[in-house]
Amino acid sequence: MCGRKALDLSSGPPHAILITDWAWSLVKAGKIDKVLDSSLLNDDGDSSTANPKSIMERFVLVGILCAHVMVALRPTILDALKMLEGDIEVPAIPDRPTPLGHPSFSRGDNTTFSISPALSVLQLHSGDMLR
Repeated sequence: MCGRKALDLSSGPPHAILITDWAWSLVKAGKIDKVLDSSLLNDDGDSSTANPKSIMERFVLVGILCAHVMVALRPTILDALKMLEGDIEVPAIPDRPTPLGHPSFSRGDNTTFSISPALSVLQLHSGDMLR
């Protein structure tokens, strides 16, 4: 969709960028157009090779949801398929969790914790998977 490698190492090892992080930051900044490879869009007038921009944007959003850092916020494969087919709406892209060392990180008891104010309704248990 974007013509980039999954892991961009061009800036050197300490600055390697995952494609999902790159795409997520652009989408959250309202710049989803920068995620799409313009060569895949139909700008030559040939409708037989057309890739409607709205469909490509939907695919990018679903991809970001499916690769979310927090497994609990990822859609099921059935929901992802329905989103890709346009049968259900793609929900808003959730925020990334606050890093554990961040001052807003609040610790409850030893088995549960809340990630951030944006996700305050979400309670994770120590057995939940994180990437």
